Amino acid sequence: MEEKPVKLVLPEVKNPIFIEGYPGIGLVGHIAGNFLAKELGMEMIGYVESPFIPPMSIVLEGKPNPPLRFYGKDNLIVAIADVYVPPTLVNEIARELASYLSEMKAEKVISIGGIGIGFFKEKMEVWGVGAREELNRELEEAGAKILQYGSIMGMSGKLLWEAGKRGLNAYVLLGETFGDRPDPRAAANVIEVLKKLTPIDVSTEPLIKEAEMIEEQLRKMHEQMEQARKKEMKQYESIYL
Repeated sequence: MEEKPVKLVLPEVKNPIFIEGYPGIGLVGHIAGNFLAKELGMEMIGYVESPFIPPMSIVLEGKPNPPLRFYGKDNLIVAIADVYVPPTLVNEIARELASYLSEMKAEKVISIGGIGIGFFKEKMEVWGVGAREELNRELEEAGAKILQYGSIMGMSGKLLWEAGKRGLNAYVLLGETFGDRPDPRAAANVIEVLKKLTPIDVSTEPLIKEAEMIEEQLRKMHEQMEQARKKEMKQYESIYL
């Protein structure tokens, strides 16, 4: 029998709430997934096996870990990837996950990520889309704006389609982000909506603090660049005046 390109090593978890946080724009899903696993004290319960995953170990707290792994607590499962996953592999993993989640009669399948908007504004929104009309209504009630048109790349888009095809309650949540740097604030915004969709209860305060630190560093960098630019302009003017 031909070996499958992907094998999920996962225990049986009945009626799971599954959250996918693979890396993407602003690393929003990745930051949110890792934050949930840590804050909720989740244990590693499984991983993805494939000859197409880069040959490596991720060392965490002095222990080797596979780069694509699952954390679990009660009926909550969080999927995390610490490497870029090539598209062909995403397709295979999404199909295997959808089969597993269908078999386990998953309560909810939620993918989280970022949506790059390329500018800053006072209130960064969270966009969402569900596999069916009534799930969109649920997302709206939780405070997400419904994405009417667009494309969702990577694992989030593929899992939404595969899980939806099997009749599961599948959703994608995308936090608005500038798009060119890790964004803990967008991750916090997504988690706030996630809390209304699930029994998850965590404070996003640490993420906001982290965001403020990053924003402060960026502000300082911007000021230094501005000062350097003004100095240069002065020198430039003095040559010609």
